[in-house]
Amino acid sequence: MNAATGAMPSQARLQPTPQQILGPYFPIQQGPISAGDLTVVDGRAGRAKGDIIEVTGRILNCDGVPVQGARITVWQANSFGRYVHANDCSPAPLDENFAGFAQVVSDRQGAYHIITVKPGIYSAGSDRMRSPHIHFEVQGKFERLITQMYFPGEPLNASDRALRSASRSDLLIAKQLSLEASNRLPVFQFDIVLRRG
Repeated sequence: MNAATGAMPSQARLQPTPQQILGPYFPIQQGPISAGDLTVVDGRAGRAKGDIIEVTGRILNCDGVPVQGARITVWQANSFGRYVHANDCSPAPLDENFAGFAQVVSDRQGAYHIITVKPGIYSAGSDRMRSPHIHFEVQGKFERLITQMYFPGEPLNASDRALRSASRSDLLIAKQLSLEASNRLPVFQFDIVLRRG
């Protein structure tokens, strides 16, 4: 790695993160929180139900150069598999202590992190279920990427149509860091690579 630029060696060109669909539940009636912790809601004393996790990673271009100031918008279902969206008519319960929609900005090293819950599975039609995933919209300096992050070891990963449709589905599955490395919550690393940054 180049100490001055933070870039990888030139021979280690990175593969861009695959595009994914925006999905039917992009929040349109609420603004994203900017604190990066989706497990608390202003004005409420409780915390979101479910397994609380941290998601961390870096925004890079294909040359491995960090993208500072990228705007990262995330949205997801709660731990029961329901979105805070008027079109989600699932019988699964809402969680009044779960924000479900946040926006953070990458730092000088291209790093970001959020605290959230592991999303639940949900039906995407009569014959299929969606594997747990988190939606990402990344606005870099030169481009916008919409993608989704999936969790390692999930049985539904093998049949999730959105994941299987990706040219490099392996690039959409986060890496779980060891508990010794995190020393706190379970941590999933999801680096996002933009073509130009």
